[in-house]
Formats: sequence, structure tokens, C-alpha cells
Amino acid sequence: METSTSIGTGNVTEEIISHVHSYSSTPMYSLQMNKQGCKLVVEMENNVDYRLVENNGESMMIPLNAMITSSGKQTLKIKIYPKDGDQFLTKYAHVQINIFNAPTKESGLKDYKKIAEFTLPQGLEAQKLPYYEQSIEFDAVVPFDYSKELASAADLSKIKNIEDLVVKRYKEVKEICEKSDAAAYNKISSHSSALVYNTTYTSLEDIKKDQQANRFGIVDNNLKNRTFLPIEGYYMQFYANNKIVALWQKNHHPALYMKGENSSGKEVEGGDPLFLYMPTGSSELKAW
Repeated sequence: METSTSIGTGNVTEEIISHVHSYSSTPMYSLQMNKQGCKLVVEMENNVDYRLVENNGESMMIPLNAMITSSGKQTLKIKIYPKDGDQFLTKYAHVQINIFNAPTKESGLKDYKKIAEFTLPQGLEAQKLPYYEQSIEFDAVVPFDYSKELASAADLSKIKNIEDLVVKRYKEVKEICEKSDAAAYNKISSHSSALVYNTTYTSLEDIKKDQQANRFGIVDNNLKNRTFLPIEGYYMQFYANNKIVALWQKNHHPALYMKGENSSGKEVEGGDPLFLYMPTGSSELKAW
């Protein structure tokens, strides 16, 4: 059960608030990941992906709710690539994934129940694999449902000049980032912001705090010597039965990518994924 909520906007846009709901149930789904010696992409079928593509080892807990479209059987595609400098997966590649469910947002760790797991098989180096993929399934029950919105969106693969449109949109967003126009970037991200707030059951107070802060590092004008990679040398990937599309660098990092220096003169870099879709009744690509 959900109820719509309205509050004074302040720094929160009316568009975001109009899509924010509160739910009587708050089940949580999370992915606990350990990886080393490889790059990892986890893609939820009928939704988008999350990328852990640094060359160093990583261990973290990742919330999955924002990647779940609706209740039912979920299929998580686990895609593993060699780290930079390796042509194939080596004996040093290791991935361990556990998926957990907690009954509520306030649940303690003792209430988290493991519902699925995956371990990268050993001995793959002998097969000289440039890529390894496997899917794992689990059931999810959530109070939100974005499936109808995606089902009614345009099939982007049927638009003849879709790549030109996607590149044009990326370049427009890149120009906004170069200008450090946080307000414009926040407006572009309004749908994805509302989606994350809804699926993670974020309180209105926390939403207001989040919106007041410049939470998008890619438009942070405190960084010095900011430069953005040109939108070229990319590959284009469709998601969710061709309803969502994104551009990526060949090293699997976002195509919208920046380098700069912090106040200490240390070089920093990073990017934001930009997933685009064309909602029903629109001829414009918008951020999912």
C-alpha cells in the first residue's frame, strides 16, 4: 500500500516530490560482493546494471532495491571481465556474491536472510575466457512497481537514428556538467532520484537534506582543472527489452566521465551512468 505525499519544495523540485510515495512495508534486498583480479558488472534483467570495474579488489554491500522493477522472480546477470592489462580471466580472478533480504528498512544485520549466492568457478584460466557470465535467480516482494512505466516506453531499438539521439543527449548532459550546473543536472536526474527515494523508502526529511546538498560529484565546481572525456570510442548497450539505453567506455566505465584535482591537488576521476528511456507520449530521451 502506498500514499502520495506533498511538502514544501525548498530545494526539492516539484517534479521529484510529485513522484515520491510512502509505503506501509519496506522490504530490503542487498548484494554482498567480494571481488579481486577482475571487473564485475551485475545487471538485473528488465532493469539496469551496477558496475564495479576498478582494477583493485573490492568488498561491499550494495542495495538492490533500485534495480528491482516489481515483485516476482528476479534474474541477476553476473558479468565478469579481465582487469586492465589482462586479455583473459586469470587464476587470480575471484568473485563471491551473496544476496540478502531483510523484512524492513530498520532491520538489523541479524535479520538479513541469504536467499541466493554465486561463486566464480575455479580453473577458468585454462579456458582463456575474455568474458564470463552467469545468472542467478531469487524472488522479491516489494511495494513499488515500475514495470508498467517501462512496458509503455518506446522500444529504442526500433528507432532508426537512436545512436545519434543518444549521443546528442549525452553531449547535452556533458555540457551541463562542464558548466557545473547542478540545478540543471538535478532536473535531468529527477526521475532517477525519485526512483531511488521510493525504492529505498527515503524519508521526506532525508530527501530534503539530500536535495539541498550537491550530491552529484560530476557537477562539483570545487574540483580544479576539470576535464571531461569526449563522447566517443564508446559502446552502446540496451537494457530492459530495449526500453533503456546507455553509453559506456570500452573499459566499462561511464561515458560521462570527468577528471580533476581536489583541494589538496590530488587527481580524482569518476563518472555517472546515464540510463536513458523514452516514456510514453514523449519523443525525448530522458534519464531513467
